Amino acid sequence: MTRRNFAHTAALTAASYQRILGANDRIRLGAIGTGGRCQYLMRLANQAGGCEFAAVSDVYPLRMAKAKATLAPAAREVADFRRILADASIDAVIIGAPDHWHVPMLLAAISAGKDVYLEKPLTHSLEEGAIAIDAVKQSNRVVQVGYQQRSYPHIQAARQIVQSGELGRIPLVQSYWYQNYNRPLSTTEFGLNGIDWKAWLGNATPREPDELRYRRWRWFWDYGNGTLTDLYSHWVDTIHWLMDDYQPITAQASGGNTYFKDWECPDTLTAAYKYSKGFVSTYDSTLAQGFEDGGMVFRGDKATLRLDRSGYQLYTEADIRTQKTVRPTPARTAKAAVDGTLPHIQNFLACIRNRQTPASDVVSAVAAANAAHLGNRAYQTGETVLATAKPSEWKPLWNERDLSDFIVDTASCWSAANGVITGRHEGQKYNDFLRTRALYDNFELKLEFRLRNGEGNSGVQFRSVPVPDSHEVSGYQADIGPQYWGVLYDESRRKKVLQAPPALAIASLNPSGWNQYVVRADGNFISIYLNGIRTVHYVENEPGLLRRGFIALQVHSGPPIQVEFRGIVIREL
Repeated sequence: MTRRNFAHTAALTAASYQRILGANDRIRLGAIGTGGRCQYLMRLANQAGGCEFAAVSDVYPLRMAKAKATLAPAAREVADFRRILADASIDAVIIGAPDHWHVPMLLAAISAGKDVYLEKPLTHSLEEGAIAIDAVKQSNRVVQVGYQQRSYPHIQAARQIVQSGELGRIPLVQSYWYQNYNRPLSTTEFGLNGIDWKAWLGNATPREPDELRYRRWRWFWDYGNGTLTDLYSHWVDTIHWLMDDYQPITAQASGGNTYFKDWECPDTLTAAYKYSKGFVSTYDSTLAQGFEDGGMVFRGDKATLRLDRSGYQLYTEADIRTQKTVRPTPARTAKAAVDGTLPHIQNFLACIRNRQTPASDVVSAVAAANAAHLGNRAYQTGETVLATAKPSEWKPLWNERDLSDFIVDTASCWSAANGVITGRHEGQKYNDFLRTRALYDNFELKLEFRLRNGEGNSGVQFRSVPVPDSHEVSGYQADIGPQYWGVLYDESRRKKVLQAPPALAIASLNPSGWNQYVVRADGNFISIYLNGIRTVHYVENEPGLLRRGFIALQVHSGPPIQVEFRGIVIREL
């Protein structure tokens, strides 16, 4: 759904679903995605009072039943969350589903006239941010995001300290979060018996049920984005709020799977951001040990503030001098009186009644998520990311008339007519390529292809160079053909499959029909989408490989083959 279409739909439907609350009316809530975090939020909502849970929803019936039994005995159990949204008697929903469901559920909820408490991060990608902001503005719904630091009294006091200038000029803000995931999957859970796996996946790449992905979804790119969105986004929202600067200029990151080899997202990472107000923000994280947990340090030229959820300590430069130690006694301290999630829930419920903007609004929450996404992009690409960088406009890769824009390997193999390039042979002992004259490094490429009778092997080469004294080229290939649909292959260099999709991701493919590839190469990061489904999410870790070269279409050696290509467009990143 586009931003414009959603805004129009939301404006028409939200008012019709809205229930007018009287001063003594209890707020009727629905809970969606009733895992551990959502159940904790439900418990706090019950503690806050003035509300009741009318329905609970989860794709995992046993988990949903547990939430109902322990926290909402009068609630209906609903397998499909959309039935909660269709219930006009429900005023608001608490969403605790995995990250890839956040924006789809948010849009559906506000379109149905519901106020929303949404766990962080608000978005699963940079592109979702503007869509969410526009939709919420048009809907006039209350949306509170789960950055509960804004509701801790001692963090509110810390903000006053920073903004008063008591720390002086602040060139560096450090943050960190260490957690110990070196433990087995919970033995108290229910396995995956009865789970609606397809519903849980949503728009993620189709695959067979996988308990590791379900239990550790935060560490797989299809559902979460690792430590930066799961943990750092809490701190960066606080940093933005205290420093009153919401847009980093650049992001850098380095890390890897140094401990948990079966995860996709890095278990250990360091990131650094520069901001327009002249400070640098850093973040360190590992998930292999939990010493110190998480926190922030605001280092000013007059004083330093150490801040976390348990409290704060203020150290002055003057005390360093007078006490003649680099670790002086704190000049001031504060301890948390309550878990800030409780007043955060209370703030949400109050805003449902008074229609005020909640403590963690959508605009600031998108800014926090964006900083995390930029850090992940820096990690994946291995490059310094400019926050304001935009891709070029889409343009045709060739003139769509003849092959003059290409270097033709074997003339009899290639032809062009009516905007379609055809590669064919009647049996050949070598691979054949149609190469662009232009060279590309960071780009996004779209094209459609059709393999006659679904037989043979073809591909799209990129970042490639010729192999001397042969018909071969060396580089990456988005493969085409039986057993290789959606595969990233390393052609004539390492000569191996770098990443292949799960079988279910290509189950609906028509082998002899028109299909589409979207190939993105950005620094060390390569992704491939086949008919809108991501089949490759690959970070190149081998140093020294060429990152600039031509794009080429291939017909493979062997029996007769015919492959067609059309709609080939590219934009540089």
